[in-house]
Amino acid sequence: MPFELAEITADSEFRELVEVEWAAYEKPLCKLLNLFFPTRGIDPDSRASALQEGVERQSGWHNNDPTSHWVKVVDRETGRLVGAACWHVYTKNPYSAPADDECTWFPAGEEREMANSLMGQFVASRKKYMAKAHVCMIFCLLSRSRYCRLTYRNQVLDICFVHPEYRRKGVGRLLLSWGIEKADELGLESYIDATDQGIPLYEAHGYVKAAGVNFHAEQEKRSPRWHELRGVLLPFTFWPMWRPAGGKFENGTGPPWDQAI
Repeated sequence: MPFELAEITADSEFRELVEVEWAAYEKPLCKLLNLFFPTRGIDPDSRASALQEGVERQSGWHNNDPTSHWVKVVDRETGRLVGAACWHVYTKNPYSAPADDECTWFPAGEEREMANSLMGQFVASRKKYMAKAHVCMIFCLLSRSRYCRLTYRNQVLDICFVHPEYRRKGVGRLLLSWGIEKADELGLESYIDATDQGIPLYEAHGYVKAAGVNFHAEQEKRSPRWHELRGVLLPFTFWPMWRPAGGKFENGTGPPWDQAI
């Protein structure tokens, strides 16, 4: 099956991209989908509204973030987008200034409080071992607007997904190759926050993983809505992963979290 790797260049491409993203994260269900794309209701109109909001939000984040590089894989026979990934290339420390990690797509109050808490759990450990130049593919909310004013030196994989019908056909490898080649070209380390589904692919391309990180939210003295939201968003576990610059593991040098955490 012939595939083509290309960069996303137009806002009109984000509709199909987000539709594939939803399909990928719903089979099997990854609860991170509910954190970034909450659906308020079970009827078709609620889903359509959430999808459109997601399209606008992701295209807006991309357009306002000069470090963002969306790449897609297209089935040449059908023209269908079958997978995509968002890489970030930082030319210096992305954590050198305070970040605004407000999840404004959740209603103000305890719903946003929980969303902000979970998002903060992504960032907390990164500030210790990723405060330097790198390339990465991790779920980023490091104040999307702040990227308009600052530049960094490192690489991150923000998100990577493949439509369920096209898994195990080399699509993920193509998406990963873009970031690895960019990191090696610039002589940078690269990072990924992986789900259990992606770990085998990333390990096969030279990434090593840390212990899994489990999202948590307090349980006591909270409203019924808080506990309902806990069920929607949790449990969720991710694994920080790292690849050294050039894929070269120097003697005596382990993963950065061994040194910083």
